Amino acid sequence: MQQDKSSGKEKQGLDLLVGLAVKAERSQAGLTLAELSERSGVSVPMISKIERGQVSASLSTLNALARGVGVPIINFFAETVEIGEVSLVRAGEGITVRRAGSTYGHVYKQMGRVETDGMELETYLITLEAPVTGTPIFQHGGIELTHMFDGALTYRVGEETYDLKPGDTLTFEASVPHGPVRMDSATATFLTVITRAK
Repeated sequence: MQQDKSSGKEKQGLDLLVGLAVKAERSQAGLTLAELSERSGVSVPMISKIERGQVSASLSTLNALARGVGVPIINFFAETVEIGEVSLVRAGEGITVRRAGSTYGHVYKQMGRVETDGMELETYLITLEAPVTGTPIFQHGGIELTHMFDGALTYRVGEETYDLKPGDTLTFEASVPHGPVRMDSATATFLTVITRAK
């Protein structure tokens, strides 16, 4: 019966990644092989083989090493996790979308968007340029976070209103009707983060 060579290579690669992580954590802790051996109860030759990716260490062995180094065992597996979707927006960049109506005007700058595992997250930097003369209502699925950067704003969530000033953060279920009610400054700038199921 022919063995799956690709799975063998993957296993070898995994052992090496875990081994390198063990070595990195040991070095960061300033421990020699002998010191880690004494702390963990794992022999020096075994630790050496693990760090070079020559053996597949059991979870109990890795747990002993993690305790010896003083880190969670998950640290040894950080490099084995594939990086999913990543969004980076440099300072001053972003996609600007202007939405204006008879009752309000917003400038939306999309700062990032990521979708993974049936969830999506969107981030907007929003500036209100015109006084709020009506009551714009927004309602959608998910959870929303609003963090004030500049200006002063009265914001409605359901039947409650909140006076927001720079540094304030408001988090709420976005299925509840929400939106700005009154601006208490010439302009207001805030960050909005929305996460919801796709």
